Amino acid sequence: MRNADGMFKSAMKLYLRNETNQNWHEVFAVMSDAAEAGSNEAVAALGTFFDYGIGTKKAPSRAVACYRKAARVGNSEAQFNLGLAYYEGRGVKRNYRAAFGWFVKSAKQKVPEALHMLGYCYRYGRGVRKDVAKGFRYEMAAAKLGYGEAQFSVGVCFSRGEGVLENPKEAMKWYLKAARKGHDDAAYNVAHLYETGRGVRPNPQQAKYWSERAKEFKNHSSG
Repeated sequence: MRNADGMFKSAMKLYLRNETNQNWHEVFAVMSDAAEAGSNEAVAALGTFFDYGIGTKKAPSRAVACYRKAARVGNSEAQFNLGLAYYEGRGVKRNYRAAFGWFVKSAKQKVPEALHMLGYCYRYGRGVRKDVAKGFRYEMAAAKLGYGEAQFSVGVCFSRGEGVLENPKEAMKWYLKAARKGHDDAAYNVAHLYETGRGVRPNPQQAKYWSERAKEFKNHSSG
C-alpha cells in the first residue's frame, strides 16, 4: 500500500503540473496505475476523471463504480460524489434516499459540500422528511466552513425566514460572503438589497457595482 500511496502522490503532482499544460491523458494513465496498485484515494480520483472526462471519455457509470468502491472503505469525497450521482441520476438511477444516506456518511467527516446537500435534502424533503429548521442548521454548518453555495443558501434562509427567523441584515452578511467568492446569484441579491435598502442602507453605487459583478460571475461560469 505504501507503493500505491506513493503512486497516488506522484499522480497528484502530475495533475497539479498539468493544470497548465493539460496533458490529461498522461495524468489519467498514472492515476489508473495508482488505483490498480491499491490506492483508495486514486480510485476516488479516477471516479472524477470518468465523471468529467479528464484524460478519458466521460463514463458516468464507471465513475459511479469508482465512487462506490472508494466510498465503501470510507473515502469522504467519494461518499459525497456517490451521493451526488444518486441525487442527480448521473450514471445511476436517481434515488434521493440513497443520496441522502451517502451525504450523511460524508457529512460526518465534515465535508462542506455534503453538509450543504444534507441541508438541501431537509429543506426540500428529498430522501428524508422535510425539516426546514434542520436544513438551515446543516447549511449554516457548511457556510461556517467557508462553502460559498451554502453561504448563499444561508442568505436565502434568513431572507425568507426559512428554518430561522427572518433577518435581512444577516441575509446581507451571508450573501456578501458568497458574492465575494464569485457566486453570481448572491451578487445579484446583494445588489438588490442595496437597491431596496432591505437589511442595509440604500446605496445606488454599491447596487450598480454588485449588479455588474453578478453579470461577470455568470458569464465566467457559463464560459
